[in-house]
Amino acid sequence: MPGVRIRDITSWQEGDITLHSSREKKRYHQHKAAIEEYFTTKASIDEIADRHHLSRKKLVKLAKKCLMQHEDGSAWGFRALLPRVTVIDHASRPASDISDVPQEAKPADGLEPGAGTNNASADSCSSTQIEQTTILVEAAADNDDKNDTIKRQAIKLPLLPSIAAMDVPETPYPSYVKDEDEEEVVAFAEVDELPVEIEQPAAAEEETALEEQPAGQLEEMTGESQLPEAIAPLAIEVSAVSNATGLAPLVLPFPTVEYIATKRPFQRRSVHKRWQRGIQGQQKHKRTLRIASLAIVAALFLFVLLPAGAGVAAYSAYNSINATAHDGINHLLKVKSILNISKSDPTAALNATKLQQAQVEFEGAKGDFVQLQQLLDRPAIQGVITQFAPQYGSKLGEVQSLVQVALDVSRMGDELSGVALIGANIIHGSPLATGSTKPLISVADINAIEGSMVHALYYINDIRLQMRHVSVKDLPLSNAQKAQLTSLLPLLPQVQDMIVQAQGLVGLVAWLLGVGQPRRFLIQTMDSAELRPGGGFTGQYGILQIQDGRMSPFNLTDVTLLDYAENGTAIGRTAPPGYSWMNFGNWGVRDSNLSGDFPTTARMTMQLFEAEGGGPVDGDIAFTPALIGHILDVTGPIKVPGYNETITSKNLEDRLHYYQQDYSAIAREKQISGNYSHSGRKAFTSTLGKLLLDRVRHLPTKQLIQVVKGAIKDIQSHDLQIYFTNPAVEAWLVEHGYSGSTDTFSKQDGFTVVQANISISKASQYVHTTEQDDVTLDAQGGATHNLTITLDYQQKGPVYGFDTYADYIRVYAPQNAQFISGDGFDTGHALCTPGVPKVSASRGTGGTVPTASGCGQYNGYFPSNARYCPNGNYTLGMRGFQLNGSPLAWSVDSLGPPTALTSDLPGRAMWGGLTATPKNCISTITLSWYVPHAVKKVNGQPSYTILVQKQGGSIPTVDLAIDASAIKGLKNFTFKGNIYADRYFLLTVPAQK
Repeated sequence: MPGVRIRDITSWQEGDITLHSSREKKRYHQHKAAIEEYFTTKASIDEIADRHHLSRKKLVKLAKKCLMQHEDGSAWGFRALLPRVTVIDHASRPASDISDVPQEAKPADGLEPGAGTNNASADSCSSTQIEQTTILVEAAADNDDKNDTIKRQAIKLPLLPSIAAMDVPETPYPSYVKDEDEEEVVAFAEVDELPVEIEQPAAAEEETALEEQPAGQLEEMTGESQLPEAIAPLAIEVSAVSNATGLAPLVLPFPTVEYIATKRPFQRRSVHKRWQRGIQGQQKHKRTLRIASLAIVAALFLFVLLPAGAGVAAYSAYNSINATAHDGINHLLKVKSILNISKSDPTAALNATKLQQAQVEFEGAKGDFVQLQQLLDRPAIQGVITQFAPQYGSKLGEVQSLVQVALDVSRMGDELSGVALIGANIIHGSPLATGSTKPLISVADINAIEGSMVHALYYINDIRLQMRHVSVKDLPLSNAQKAQLTSLLPLLPQVQDMIVQAQGLVGLVAWLLGVGQPRRFLIQTMDSAELRPGGGFTGQYGILQIQDGRMSPFNLTDVTLLDYAENGTAIGRTAPPGYSWMNFGNWGVRDSNLSGDFPTTARMTMQLFEAEGGGPVDGDIAFTPALIGHILDVTGPIKVPGYNETITSKNLEDRLHYYQQDYSAIAREKQISGNYSHSGRKAFTSTLGKLLLDRVRHLPTKQLIQVVKGAIKDIQSHDLQIYFTNPAVEAWLVEHGYSGSTDTFSKQDGFTVVQANISISKASQYVHTTEQDDVTLDAQGGATHNLTITLDYQQKGPVYGFDTYADYIRVYAPQNAQFISGDGFDTGHALCTPGVPKVSASRGTGGTVPTASGCGQYNGYFPSNARYCPNGNYTLGMRGFQLNGSPLAWSVDSLGPPTALTSDLPGRAMWGGLTATPKNCISTITLSWYVPHAVKKVNGQPSYTILVQKQGGSIPTVDLAIDASAIKGLKNFTFKGNIYADRYFLLTVPAQK
């Protein structure tokens, strides 16, 4: 099973591939990556082999080699993957597995001593022959007259050290010498002396050579007369070229052949003695020749090869450095081609496969630059550069700094690729899907992300430090590349700042995604047709639960099921102090939207929601139909089965109101849904919500990003408002202007108009608001405001509820603003009180409508210009119901200044009151106030800024005129148009030309 092979390989020693060729390094990293995956993952062997372009047999063979015991007692580990290394298992073996060499043997009949033994020697070769050589000597005495034969004892002498076992740097083999699947032969290590490397033939090759020799030549081969000459390339390393005295000996290995002579019973003693004397003479002759040869070779080496070897060493060092540097740079260039980020689709970089490929390249680059760094730090290499290229000696520190920069980039890229893989898993793992319980992000992922950011800051800081030692103009780059590098360096501080900001977001995002602990957020739909301070009346609600990035199933529910639950918790509840104008009975979540400052509204709503049995929540998210319309622009039209409706962003609000307000549509809606309760009138809305959410869940990443971009615009227009109980998250929203809070106007002048439709009707959709503010700046820098608010109510369609539009209006201004005057507000002083309402004809299928009697003298006119009805009908009609359920008609009250002069929000001035506008009439509300020190000094010049805040669910027309004639340098300013988000207007002294 895959789990059985899981091992801890963290203690495995790395192989040193410093002086290997690029091709061999690539093979080593390929094999290493495969072995790491083999022992640390549960992937199948076939998958690992395919992924790393190996055969199954090859992968298993490499794994077995790595597990063998090294002579130092530890596992071979990654050292077993080095090119041309012989892996021997030094684990202890039973004694029975070791073959002893016989002490005596008899030669075959009819053969001379030493003849015909080629087969015997070949057959007797074993692993012990690699470690020792057997030399034959005679054991009999010269004067032995009784024996006609002699015994030759096999005496085992230690083999002279082979050059293959010496610690010498490797000279890379040409690419054609070794094939991809050949076994590695020999390993090389680094030494500080000046060795000469002579390659020893493999044992199998020696055996084959011996088998091919004629019988007459075998004796000579086993003696010293003819030694097979091994030809191999030289690999020379100079530790101190100027004083190279320690030279490695030139060693010619003996062939590892064991020759055992046997007896010949019928051989005569005289023949034997002549043979013995001939052998002794040949041995003396060969020893003399060998001594002379060694002397000649030593002289040639000292006087000819040593100077040439130093040059070869310099050239070899240059080739190694050059090849390693180019290999590392090529890895980084491959990353650039793999992660080719498109400006139109930046999420294309979050491709798991490409990111894994990029990680492999970063790992390869990191390995290359580590080796390059080690090479450049060697005194031997530095000595070569100083001796043979002194012109580059002064640039060595600059090169080392560049290598460190490349290493920092490789390491940072490797870690950030891992972070991007986590992001790719979240984005491509369907975070909105509810069918999976597998976490999309864990605590370990968050820790990894935070750690990578800390490391990235270190790497960038080190890059900036290292680049101080580098002269860009001296780099071997084109002018265009130098210009590009020069332009990138100043961006590093900006990148650092971005990472620091991102560090602060990691914990916030983890909290929002419910990493380690689930989160519950209250969702409210706000109907802007019944405008309320936060954007609209709450008709439906739901609970969004998120844990480890996964969202639980989500549904919208009629809010009346919560407010009018069987426990009756909403019955008789009244609004909090300061909001007595919300005088409906049974105050509940549906009417909790009381403040234009969304954090204030959200806290009230969440507290009320928990009191009504909804449980604690971690935040409140409210949105108007504008958000849904913008999502439909991305998803496209949605067909609603059963209703024969196709919903787009253009007809969304119209169809929602149709199925919630038209009595015939409500009856059909209840029939289709089978829900004949009060909540049945919102069955169409619930069905559409499910269809829309399902469509969003299956959107591709590119379109999801468009949805997010649209949501940000809705936050700015207050059509999407968010509040979280986490202080850090909420502080981030406030800092970036996403909190939906009412400004304090402490940094500049400004105002905001907040409306609340308390008509118990959907009349807001037919009311357009205009805010005309005439501002006059005086010489002392004060600003006098004359604000005129116009409510133009033109009922162009049916209204669900009562006809008269009752709007509680509040205007917020800077805290130091001084109220001057106002008009158009209901004073509460009745000009006429109507009689007891009577029941009139039925209103469709919705029941009866009460009508008022009396006050007929005010039905055709009104004694104030603040209320104007072009058609001459000033009738107010019915207002609603009292707490006891009896109908109540509007009384005809006089109009005057605002009735509320104390702000419900600390740090702001506020004036407000109730207004009543009959159907198809116009109400005009005026306010005047003075703001001292509104004009500021900026760089010694006067400057005036005014902020006009917009209310969610409303698109007012702003008509702004600023008279700045009293301020030297400032010019008058005018603006008129609709505003879709908070709008700043700035007056400054024009720059001199």
